[in-house]
Amino acid sequence: MTSVSEADGQNPVTKMEFAVEMKSPCCGSKVENALNKLPGIKSIKVNPSSQRLVVEGNVAAEAVRSQIEDTTGMSTVLLGYGSSGANLGAGVAAISIGSSKVQGLLRFVQSNPNTCIIEGTVDELPTSESIYLSVHETGDVSDGCESCGPPLSQEGCQSGGILSSFLSMSNRQFGGILGQLHPSEDKRAEFRIASAVNLSDMYGHCVVIHKGSKEDVEQGKSKRLACGIIARASGLFQNSKRFCACDGVSIWEQRDMDKNSSAL
Repeated sequence: MTSVSEADGQNPVTKMEFAVEMKSPCCGSKVENALNKLPGIKSIKVNPSSQRLVVEGNVAAEAVRSQIEDTTGMSTVLLGYGSSGANLGAGVAAISIGSSKVQGLLRFVQSNPNTCIIEGTVDELPTSESIYLSVHETGDVSDGCESCGPPLSQEGCQSGGILSSFLSMSNRQFGGILGQLHPSEDKRAEFRIASAVNLSDMYGHCVVIHKGSKEDVEQGKSKRLACGIIARASGLFQNSKRFCACDGVSIWEQRDMDKNSSAL
């Protein structure tokens, strides 16, 4: 069983836009039936003719994608991610840098001015030690994860978006820890964290997976397993592509290639 982390019991609703390879009108009902079985779904809007799906709920995008593909066999691609109200910003980070085998994909969305949702899937994590996720002061990966600098402090935020709930018990201000991950026996952590951070403060910064206690992370004594840089991502209804500009393949062909490469 995978683990899901929530900060302070919060579980804000977000809205997600998907492209689903629906080839006939009846495919829409199949998608709806599949998603009605998934806890956390609040609303579903499906359009088979445009092959578009909009889902609102307190559920991870990866869970929605997996539910559709596993139940219906239809290829599904996340196109945009946002809050249930106005688009306040979205981001993405590929966890692929580091000397360990740890890798994954993180997505960020500003749910409201005071809360950012961080969700993702990370594989090949140690299962016998504490694992923490943090954002760091730089976006420098020239020397791997070691050049990311220390965790981002409240003083390092341009708008003070990282709140006092992330300060350490000492007088030092510490705002970099986003949450603790809890890998399952298969070394995977699937998570959805609600954190009192401002996404605009984190664009261009590194996000790091640590092995060690919270105190180890704070004091620079943890082992940095893997990292990636937080970049802006498409918000809701901002991505209408059907073909990848780099090589001309369809988004469905690209999805199949991504699945095959992840299975290697």
